Amino acid sequence: MKSKTRTSVLLLGIFILAGVATYLLTRSPEVTDNQPTKEIVSSRPPTSNELPANKPMGRSQNKTATAPNQDALPPFALKNERVLVFKDEEAYRKFLASLKARGLTMLGKSDRLLAVRIGLGRGSSLVGIDGADIAYNYLVTIPTLPQVAAQAGAVGFGQNALSWLGIYVDNSAWGEGVTVAVIDSGVNAHIALDGNITTLDLTELADGTTQLSHGTAVASIISGDHPLTMGVAPASEILSIRVTDASGSANTFTLAEGIMAAADNGAQIINISMGTYADSQLLAEAVLYAQEKGSVIVASSGNEGFDSLAYPAAYEDVISVGAVESQGDHLDFSNSGTDLSITAPGYQVNAAWGEDMLTSFSGTSASAPFVSGAIAATMSNYPDLSAQEAADLVLSVTNDAGLPGTDADYGTGILDVGRVIQNSTSGIYDAAISGQTLVPATSSSSLPTVLVTVQNQGTETLINSPVTITSPSGTEHLNVSSLAPGETQTFEVPISIPASGAAVSVSSSVTITSGDADISNNARSTSYTAETE
Repeated sequence: MKSKTRTSVLLLGIFILAGVATYLLTRSPEVTDNQPTKEIVSSRPPTSNELPANKPMGRSQNKTATAPNQDALPPFALKNERVLVFKDEEAYRKFLASLKARGLTMLGKSDRLLAVRIGLGRGSSLVGIDGADIAYNYLVTIPTLPQVAAQAGAVGFGQNALSWLGIYVDNSAWGEGVTVAVIDSGVNAHIALDGNITTLDLTELADGTTQLSHGTAVASIISGDHPLTMGVAPASEILSIRVTDASGSANTFTLAEGIMAAADNGAQIINISMGTYADSQLLAEAVLYAQEKGSVIVASSGNEGFDSLAYPAAYEDVISVGAVESQGDHLDFSNSGTDLSITAPGYQVNAAWGEDMLTSFSGTSASAPFVSGAIAATMSNYPDLSAQEAADLVLSVTNDAGLPGTDADYGTGILDVGRVIQNSTSGIYDAAISGQTLVPATSSSSLPTVLVTVQNQGTETLINSPVTITSPSGTEHLNVSSLAPGETQTFEVPISIPASGAAVSVSSSVTITSGDADISNNARSTSYTAETE
């Protein structure tokens, strides 16, 4: 476990670094007001949200390689690079032995995936290479923020993210014995991380450059132990795997290498707060390799406001994470999709930066490590659970939001670490109004409908819980006769919204006869205007 001995220093001021608001980190519990933060901009996003289906590419078995047209690069493909994926080890070894004679430059190779990363120069030819598929190597970047801005009225978390997630107890031992790989820009030796970091660098930085602090911010959300930036699982071990250059750019070949290295080095959880909008056979195979070794992969959904997820978040069984602000609203920049797994804090979150600084960190890059930390915390609190079993528990014990049940904006719901850790504790009664969601009218003859959802967020079945709903039509007194832990019941409330722009409101509340563990979630009131339809 990490030492908690600290030396206090003074908060000296505010600095702007790499487009991110940062503050010198101190041992004082005071914090400056957080300012909106931009994650590192590395590349332009796709011009459309029409993205490829999230299916791994197949590998043909008998093929003679031919070079693709250099003038017809697909989006995000790196110019003058190719990846050769061989059907068997014999063909792979034969090609490696012929490299010098072919005049090709090898930029990397993977013996496990039988793949070679090739740099193309003047006169280079890939014609006549037996037993190989030629693939592109694609750009991978730290998600940009925002291509779509956070909506008006969004409220940041600051240093309150842990309490918002239901963590009110000493969590300093959470994550003990668990290794979390952070595949990113590298993790600095930061005052908030106590040096509890193992480093593996798969990229070299150019002379005169330094690694970005993006990975440091991500790691602090998982394992930070400073009063201003406490992590979810402070006792977890961080395996930092650097895959980017100094600008925050990587590629699918190197990311695949990083994923396999994380699994080979015993990471139970792999956090990837970066992505690409190009499907890659090699990346998909690396994901499968790690999963088969028992690693759980958690990845950010992306910050472009698309209705499709970035890769590797889009791959099967990868836990894809979207972002919410502190009122529980889905952030407009956070990518949505039917494959989204869960949402977590992602707006103006306190995080480590540099070696002794604090930043206000936003984006799905921030959301993913909250989930990684939650899985690590669950594993240490339930030591008999595997990483996958702990992840399944985290995904199943969430606070419903948006449309009832799993939906494209929230996945299974919003992360609630407190509920996960107390899941086996009996005697907890907690009724919540988990959502009031407006569903637009389906025809000119119908009215918009507000879906009022009641969720049992405790561990005991709720019996005969009165529900009161007030709308422009009057007040209704309803009842939830029985609701098992985690289950929801939804009431439909038709409302008429004036075209004039005047607001109408719907208020709801639920009560229980036994002591309610959290009365703050028992009521909700929302105003609607014609613009919200």
